[in-house]
Amino acid sequence: MRFQVIRALLVAILGIAATAGSSFAQGTMIDVRVRLDAGQNTPITGALVAIVDGDRVISEGLSSQRGAVTFRAVAGTYRIRVRRIGYRPFLSDPVTLRANNELVLHVDTDRVVLDAMVISASAQCGAITKDAQTLSAVWDEITKALRASQLTLNDLGGMGRMLMYKRELGIHGEVISSDTTTLPITNLRPFGVSDLPSLTERGYVRGDPQAGWEYFGPDETVLLSDAFAATHCFKVVRDRKKRPGQIGVAFEPAPKRKLSDIKGVLWVDEKTAELRDVGFVYVNAGLLTNFEPGGFTKFRRVHSGAWIVSEWQLRMPKLVARRGTNESIDVDGYIENGGRIMAADTNPKQERRARSSATDSTRKK
Repeated sequence: MRFQVIRALLVAILGIAATAGSSFAQGTMIDVRVRLDAGQNTPITGALVAIVDGDRVISEGLSSQRGAVTFRAVAGTYRIRVRRIGYRPFLSDPVTLRANNELVLHVDTDRVVLDAMVISASAQCGAITKDAQTLSAVWDEITKALRASQLTLNDLGGMGRMLMYKRELGIHGEVISSDTTTLPITNLRPFGVSDLPSLTERGYVRGDPQAGWEYFGPDETVLLSDAFAATHCFKVVRDRKKRPGQIGVAFEPAPKRKLSDIKGVLWVDEKTAELRDVGFVYVNAGLLTNFEPGGFTKFRRVHSGAWIVSEWQLRMPKLVARRGTNESIDVDGYIENGGRIMAADTNPKQERRARSSATDSTRKK
């Protein structure tokens, strides 16, 4: 009996030791500060900084005005990846992260040159691969800005307020009615899609002439998603008359996709590689497609180097069914829902959360 008790105690001790060893192997959570230096103590602001383990991203953040970002991660050996708009990516040698230390990285990479790139008429459907060199190069710069915009929540509080509006326009663009409001940005996104899978499964426009339609616009999460890549085709475009000094990535639904969707272009500055805006129209939307409803989203860089959505709009036709020998559907004006970032001294009229959808009802005359 005594032997069995001692043996059981030994097994228990070994079990505790094994558990402790496993916990030690996993490491402990630490805070580590990474600071980026471009030389001569010049900080690199607005860069995407990530702790990576092979191909796996452990954590990612946006460098501040001081070129720094703080991570909470498990102590261990990793690499630090730095992606900044207009420059080639940087990947450090393996570094060991320990508790409460600061890692200073000197980052010096070549600039990205977009203005000399030759574009092709061919399109690529599905996820963009490195094989499509020009397309991949331009798309990389777009994704940096979109990802930076996703990570800029903490920077929005210093932007002051955002103005939201809904306008009803006549057939010739005259303003019939307008409802405007402002609200503090704090950490709210100006707009966003709350149910990403539904766009893939149900489309971007829903409804009918009797009940009206509901429209959904793309935000950063949509454009960066695997689902968006899987259901669209992409190609590089230029328009030297309307868009001098810019290069774009055009997107449209994949040929077999029949649900309501969007097509448009994301435009990038050729010199700086900075994302300027995305414009789009709705397609595969039945009757509505004939009237080209759509919208735009504009981006800009703020003082800290972070990126924000600075202005956005959805524009929908206001349709009317006209009775006669042959009933027809005509445009009777337009509804515009949108907003923009404002100066910090704007006084609010009313506070309410922005939405990225709008409803328009068809009326009988």
